[in-house]
Amino acid sequence: MERRKDNKGRVLQKGESQRKDGRYVYQYSDIYGKRKSIYANSLSDLRKQEKQINRDLDDNIDTVGAEITLNEQFDKYISLKTQIRNSTKQNYIDLWNGNLRENALGNKRLCDIKKSDILRFYNSLSERGLKYSTIKAFNCMISPCLDLAVDDDIIRKNPCNGCLSEFNNDSGEKISLTLQEQEEFLGFMRQSKVYSVHYPLIAFMIGTAVRCGEAIGLTWDDVDFKNKEVNINHQLIYKKSGGAYGFYADNPKTDSGVRTIPMTTDVYKALIKQRQNQLSKGWRTNVEIGGYSDFVFSTKHNNPIMPSAVNNLLLNIVNKYNSTVGEIELPHISAHNLRHTGCTRMAEAGIDPKVLQYIMGHRKISVTMEVYNHISAERNRKEMDKMEKIRLIG
Repeated sequence: MERRKDNKGRVLQKGESQRKDGRYVYQYSDIYGKRKSIYANSLSDLRKQEKQINRDLDDNIDTVGAEITLNEQFDKYISLKTQIRNSTKQNYIDLWNGNLRENALGNKRLCDIKKSDILRFYNSLSERGLKYSTIKAFNCMISPCLDLAVDDDIIRKNPCNGCLSEFNNDSGEKISLTLQEQEEFLGFMRQSKVYSVHYPLIAFMIGTAVRCGEAIGLTWDDVDFKNKEVNINHQLIYKKSGGAYGFYADNPKTDSGVRTIPMTTDVYKALIKQRQNQLSKGWRTNVEIGGYSDFVFSTKHNNPIMPSAVNNLLLNIVNKYNSTVGEIELPHISAHNLRHTGCTRMAEAGIDPKVLQYIMGHRKISVTMEVYNHISAERNRKEMDKMEKIRLIG
């Protein structure tokens, strides 16, 4: 049987044909048996496409499924994430909807997404002044989305792989107050007529190294003065939901977040002082959030303290200290820096790493060990500095 040829006398393979206008056509059946056609202006271009199609068919790649958008793939992915807290899932959805839902990348078909498309999106985030942590958050959503598509044989490889490494971590070294800075900072608060009322909160956060949400969510039912223990079993978060901002109670940030922290003498005294303050000033919260009430730390209006208010307080204290006392220059710190400071003090005291991991509520010991490694580096330098006092031979 004579095989078909194109207008240049070249033999056409099975499924190939040439139209009267000179364009080439390749017809095939996808993995679902549906007839498909592709077109090209030259036979060489057509056969390049054929090669990829046949490779996908041999590997059972679902090229039909790959025609869905990244937005649709995200919706599928997030619906399957049943092992994360609802608040975390909602944060992912809000972040996606606010930045990717209407973005060109979000509306791009999976089969068309290239690494350059993702890098272009990350660059746009960076140009908007967003930090590395935000870019990392998007990478933690986009990459598993596309991993799922790979596992479902929708796409051959994940174009997100390696994209995050193109960006430098701008978070820098975590700031913790030195012992001298901590003493100056807390001493200034104790003596201040303005800030002394907030001393128990700050001393508690440093002394226990709890997260900000865990501190502002602490209730008096969580405080066991008899056994000198604090039970951490929830946190308060302040976020927008249903069009309005408000407080919500949630589980601790990690699975290891539920824990009992023994009180030091300083923490015990800070909590006693806080109870005295609340009784004398009438600062007892009468609101209920997620079943929790009678919060240890409250505003003068008897409401829980917002995380932003804690950070603003720290900013004001440091500015006031640096402009009036100025014995040393205190660094600007946030609530998270207080947590890191507390962790550093515990590590300096020689607390066992596994015990400290429990107290901090860290899911991975590697996070805790970062503090020990930093302290070890400082101690190594101090020890080697002793060599300067030794006269070397020659």
